[in-house]
Amino acid sequence: MAEVGLIQIDGLRKTYDTLVAVDNVSFEVRDGEVFGLLGPNGAGKTTTINMICGVLQPDGGSVLVDGRDIWTEPKRVKKDLGVVPQEISVYEDLTARDNLSFWGSLYGLAGSKLSSRIDESLSRLGLAQRAGDKVRTFSGGMKRRLNLCMGLIHRPR
Repeated sequence: MAEVGLIQIDGLRKTYDTLVAVDNVSFEVRDGEVFGLLGPNGAGKTTTINMICGVLQPDGGSVLVDGRDIWTEPKRVKKDLGVVPQEISVYEDLTARDNLSFWGSLYGLAGSKLSSRIDESLSRLGLAQRAGDKVRTFSGGMKRRLNLCMGLIHRPR
């Protein structure tokens, strides 16, 4: 039996009036793979990601994550996804720890489990010594690393 992809995209399509933003995109990402979606500006990368995450309804095609449809089981699917947006999305007036605490709680983490995930994430991405600092004092690269921590705090598949 062939291994089924963790993320399966089949015939994805999105149009805006006469503009075809995404046209019949199909691919799969297997468990454990790191996948990059590359292309020139205006190629439909962000639109595709927004449809995979359930932010934008496709006009056609399907999105399955671990065999589940994003539109029929959105809460279950979103727990398996870790998304880091193109634009850095951190709360600059909060500390790194507070940012991760907020995002972790949105994924249902709490107590010692949340605390250990925060410590692990900050350590793994070289931010442990800055955990209590306001994010506005971080360099651009540090903010990007914190943003990555926020997308992975819940250990998405």
